Amino acid sequence: MLSKNLESIISQLEELTWSLFPEILKIYQNPRSSAQEKKDGSPVTAADMYAHKVIVEFLKRQFPDIPIVSEESFRQKNYRPAKEFWIIDPIDGTKEFVNKSNEFTTNIALIQNGKPALGVVGAPAFNQVWSGIAIEPVKKKPNNKAQSILRIVTSKSHRTLIDTAFLNFLDKKGKKLKIISKGSSLKICALVDEKADIYPRFGPTSEWDIAAADAVLRSRGGGIFQIDNKKPLEYGKKNSILNPMFIAIRDVNQKKTILSLIGSFRKNLL
Repeated sequence: MLSKNLESIISQLEELTWSLFPEILKIYQNPRSSAQEKKDGSPVTAADMYAHKVIVEFLKRQFPDIPIVSEESFRQKNYRPAKEFWIIDPIDGTKEFVNKSNEFTTNIALIQNGKPALGVVGAPAFNQVWSGIAIEPVKKKPNNKAQSILRIVTSKSHRTLIDTAFLNFLDKKGKKLKIISKGSSLKICALVDEKADIYPRFGPTSEWDIAAADAVLRSRGGGIFQIDNKKPLEYGKKNSILNPMFIAIRDVNQKKTILSLIGSFRKNLL
């Protein structure tokens, strides 16, 4: 299991991520490029397949003994998750890519024993990369000042009735809210950049959508917790690649307060 030189591995993955940007943007900016529909109804583009091919070839060459799970090649049937594996979403936010909103990302994460060990997220249209080693988190000093405004991230393309109900619940609790709408794993990166405080997700997501940004968030002193049992999000589940409902929190010092709040919402409305 990879344990040494994670900093070196992160550097390699950052370099790989940067190298993807020119071709992805070339496809993105081509007015003749279009999306096809996969069997599950979700869109896929030439950029998804290009990034998938390059990332998988790199990981197989550099780390031949570590299995790879990618959105573009995954099959739930006969899936046997390993204790250590790569999980990638070549393009997260394909709908945003198709809609030309710029809010799509590349995502590479290493999972060890059900937890993200490291992750790299790239945003080609914004020329930005986030990375972090989750097993070396930065501990934030507790801030005892009461927050006057709760900055909450919502999905640009997947807003649900429960999302609306949660916002109404917070409003009735007297919380002053700032709503930030984003696509793809940029929602979690907004917490990493300390531009938002929480990101609740009541609708379905897959492990590859979240893993890389989760690793970066954990490395910065944040975390993602399951709403049902308040435990950290887990990866490599045998029966389903789908995540349960969760809430991402910018600062784990606020975990108790935020989980109590969402627990109250769940008890009353879900």
